[in-house]
Amino acid sequence: MRLRQEDCRSCGLDEIRRSRGNAGSLDALSSDRVNEWRAYMPYPNLKQSVWLVVLFFLITLVVGIPFSILGAVFDQSLLQSPYVIQFLILAGFILTIMYAYHRTDRTWSDILLLKPVSWKLFLPLGVCIAGLAIVCSDLGNLFRHLIPVPESAQKLFGGSARKETPYPFTFYAMVVQAPLAKEILFRGVILGGLLAHRARSGAIVWSAVLFAVTHMDPWRYPPALILGLVFALWVVQTGSLLPAILGHALNNFLIVTATHLDIFGRGDELSVGTLLPWWLHGCGIILALFGLWWFSKVSKDRGGQVETRAGMEHA
Repeated sequence: MRLRQEDCRSCGLDEIRRSRGNAGSLDALSSDRVNEWRAYMPYPNLKQSVWLVVLFFLITLVVGIPFSILGAVFDQSLLQSPYVIQFLILAGFILTIMYAYHRTDRTWSDILLLKPVSWKLFLPLGVCIAGLAIVCSDLGNLFRHLIPVPESAQKLFGGSARKETPYPFTFYAMVVQAPLAKEILFRGVILGGLLAHRARSGAIVWSAVLFAVTHMDPWRYPPALILGLVFALWVVQTGSLLPAILGHALNNFLIVTATHLDIFGRGDELSVGTLLPWWLHGCGIILALFGLWWFSKVSKDRGGQVETRAGMEHA
């Protein structure tokens, strides 16, 4: 039978919290008592979270070996196919999530956090994402403008968002598969574990950093980091993955649609770092900040924040 997080208290959790509050460390407790408590701490901590990300990359590489062999036999570049790439990514996320589930004492309901949220959050969520889509798109363009993407890396990082990829498949990969898989791993598994080991701000930041790293494209790290911070904050504020999943899906939908319609130029052309007009970028910042403030206000009025280690310590 899987243990609930509350059961950790019987192993000295309250005692350690008091120690941290009084002395700022675990020094006041015996090493045996600390190790006993840590054995029941929710999985994963920061080190384990890093290894989960490494495991994700290793799984995708191993699963990709047969496709590489088949490509060599039939003289086809299978690993450059967006269909194969998305299959490998999906396999990596599913197997990594399953591995984490078997390592943790949390139930699926604790990991998925599909708790209903107020419909009043949808409008501020949409406003914030509309602004973030503009800001993050321009931020990515800025980095490509300052540090042009080498030609050898353009095919590697093109991904499924390229215009020549059929829109229905791109929609599935970016708007359905990516939000579900990534939010379950990074906000359900990793953030959920980190909140038991670190202060709320630290857990949010580290989960966002790991989220950005899995995008593999270094030119997309800054936008991915910003989005990761926002999605993690929403999960903490509401106690549900739904706002993060919906926000992630909406952001990707706007990007995919803009790319295929050339709304802001060739968004899939990685060698181009064309910046948006300053007034549009300014509007994006205003919308993003206003949406964040509005979302936070509504979520506080409705309650439902997740219970964190830091929150218990300072209660």
